[in-house]
Amino acid sequence: MKKIVGLFLFLASLTMLFASNEAEELAVEKCGGCHLMGVVSKEKLKNMKAPPYWAIAKKAKEAYANKEDKINYIVDYTLNPTEEKMLFPVETKKLFGVMPSQEGKVTEDEIKLIAEYILENKTF
Repeated sequence: MKKIVGLFLFLASLTMLFASNEAEELAVEKCGGCHLMGVVSKEKLKNMKAPPYWAIAKKAKEAYANKEDKINYIVDYTLNPTEEKMLFPVETKKLFGVMPSQEGKVTEDEIKLIAEYILENKTF
C-alpha cells in the first residue's frame, strides 16, 4: 500500500512539474519579447518594451484579494487593454504606453496558465 501511495505522489509531482515547465515556456514564448522574462541581459534591459512580469504579478496581487480575480484581471487586460485598466503609476504609463491587445496571438486558456505561473512568484 505504501508503494502505491508513493507512486501516486511521485506521478502527481511529475504532472505538476511538467505543467510548470509548460507554463514557463509559454510565458517566455508569448510574453518574453516585451516583459523581461527568461535570462536577463543588458540587451534585454535596454530594449524592454513593457513592465517585467514580476511587476505585473506584484500589482495584481496588490489590487485584487483572491487568485481568481488576479487571473481574471490579467486575462482581461491582455485581451482588452485600456489606460484605465493599467495598475501602474503615470510614469510607467508614459514610459511604456498601453499594451496592444494580444487577442488572436494568445488564447484565454494560455493567458490563465501564464497568469497562474507568474502569480506564484516564479523566476525565469
